[in-house]
Amino acid sequence: MSSGIRPFAVNLKQIRKVIGSKSKSLFRELREEFEDELEEDREAVEEANLDDDFDPELPIEDALRHLIMDEERWDYEGSKYARAVEMLCTFYGEILPNDHWTAASWDWIESVSDAILESGVSTEKFSLAGHLLERGSPIDLPEIDDFPWVGYLKNAEIPAVLEALTEERIARLKLRDAARLKVSLLQLREWLETCVRDKSDLICFYD
Repeated sequence: MSSGIRPFAVNLKQIRKVIGSKSKSLFRELREEFEDELEEDREAVEEANLDDDFDPELPIEDALRHLIMDEERWDYEGSKYARAVEMLCTFYGEILPNDHWTAASWDWIESVSDAILESGVSTEKFSLAGHLLERGSPIDLPEIDDFPWVGYLKNAEIPAVLEALTEERIARLKLRDAARLKVSLLQLREWLETCVRDKSDLICFYD
């Protein structure tokens, strides 16, 4: 899978309400909604598990069931639970336009982070890596040892970021690759503006 950030505008309270709800009807609905993805993942897991009896992989469908039905979680499969949370965000939220972030290598992430600092925004107010990539899941999950990385901003945190990362500050950037940096940062602002308008939180998945 190519590197990239997948941003969602979603109500995190709604996602948290689903976790441990023990709703069999919701679980059935999600299995139907993501039937193809879940089946493809299960086939890949079954094939992988033929060669590994000691640390078997967990299908995303099972991770989704664990979360909803409040079943015991596998402590070494945080990545699969993060994938399940991403499915919940897809189901309940809105995936935001991310065409300027679909090939975001770590080098590019660092370039954008430098640009944010150059624009005058302190890391205390907003950090691309610190808030949207490395902050961790807003849902309590086992530790994620691999991808996806997860980060988020609560709705109440977003206005301060918008106030700091203004269009005027972005326009003044003169760093190398300034044109690409500007369009990426303006798209980031659009994510934040959408969340403010829709009274949503922002959650991002990166791999």
